[in-house]
Amino acid sequence: MLLFIYSDKLPDLYDVMGSTPMCSYTVMVQHLLAAADLYNLDRLKTLCESRLCEEINTESVATTLALAEQHHCPQLKAIWVLFGSITQPSDRSRIYG
Repeated sequence: MLLFIYSDKLPDLYDVMGSTPMCSYTVMVQHLLAAADLYNLDRLKTLCESRLCEEINTESVATTLALAEQHHCPQLKAIWVLFGSITQPSDRSRIYG
């Protein structure tokens, strides 16, 4: 979070986490979004929300919905609904290009 405050850019979390990460990239961004919401860093919150929209998958979808509800993330809720409405894996290309 401090890297964002000083640089106004979302840090490369792979660099921050090091070569042997303790948690996944998605989990790290989820925690960063919660901290951004707590400290009213709206731009960081938006960047994290956008990154989580790109990273959504079947393993993170439930946690992502809970996070979206708890931290009032409309973009994340919308992508969750879209993700949930797609039943065929081949249809996911409509979202991700």
